[in-house]
Amino acid sequence: MQTKKVLGIGLAGLMLAMVLRGSLGANTDDLIPSESEPYPQDLLQRVRQAASTVPGGLATSVNFVKVAESHRTYAAVIEDGSDEPFISARTAFQVVFSDGTVMVDSGMDETVHRFYGFGRDEPYWQNVNDSIQAALRESQLILITHEHGDHVAGVLRSDYRDELAPKTLLTKDQVRTLNFAPQLPEITLTPAAARDYIVVDYEQILPVAPGIVLIKSPGHTHGHQMIFVQLADSRELLFIGDIGWSLDNITELKLRPAATIARVKEDPQALMHQMTWIKQVMDNDGIIVVPAHDDRLLARYADEGLLGTQLD
Repeated sequence: MQTKKVLGIGLAGLMLAMVLRGSLGANTDDLIPSESEPYPQDLLQRVRQAASTVPGGLATSVNFVKVAESHRTYAAVIEDGSDEPFISARTAFQVVFSDGTVMVDSGMDETVHRFYGFGRDEPYWQNVNDSIQAALRESQLILITHEHGDHVAGVLRSDYRDELAPKTLLTKDQVRTLNFAPQLPEITLTPAAARDYIVVDYEQILPVAPGIVLIKSPGHTHGHQMIFVQLADSRELLFIGDIGWSLDNITELKLRPAATIARVKEDPQALMHQMTWIKQVMDNDGIIVVPAHDDRLLARYADEGLLGTQLD
């Protein structure tokens, strides 16, 4: 395994501890998560400490856009859910600093979007995806919550892949999934192609930019991670990816239905540990929880001025 340190890849003060590039190995046992455990009680404290270790000014704002919709019911989103419609927003986020941006997730092309429609024709906005691609190209760092197509395809299948790959951080677990067991064939990542990306491995948390910390959270996928963002105005956001598709999953501590868990091949025990911790820091510490797909919640955050609705 070849190792390399990366310093200052564009955003002032941006540092990554250790970057791992090279062979992925051939042991598919690595795709099987170890037995999940509750998060330690001091995790938020350690995350906040880690957020201050990368020098530089904190981000000033966060933007998001919706590139597509998938239409579901709450019965598919949360245990004992109703038949009330649930709009799953397909999103990308942009963390804005005074001297650059960091992207969280990358959108997707329409071919990948159709995979999630299960044969239905659902809304997709090419102009929004074009704006995401432009923002990805202008960003200094691209972070991916997990290795499903609606989060990572905007990088893997981009016309500008060769330009985006050197500033896209993938975890070793994400790369293994994309190589050995991709959600759909179109997002397969070969070992040779993986060497173009920043590939990291870490135990539980990893600071990657001023105020930004990755938190390992396997369960929805083996390579899932949360992204903690501390803003200059002292607000703290936690991007939870797909741990809960709705904030109701968190507030009610209810998983997705058993049939959905089986279809997605999730680890329900790990997800419950994560949701319990997320609810705790939301209720007790004022952390603003941002699921990737909760259309109503994201619209409310936009109305409240927490999230901008255009990418810089």
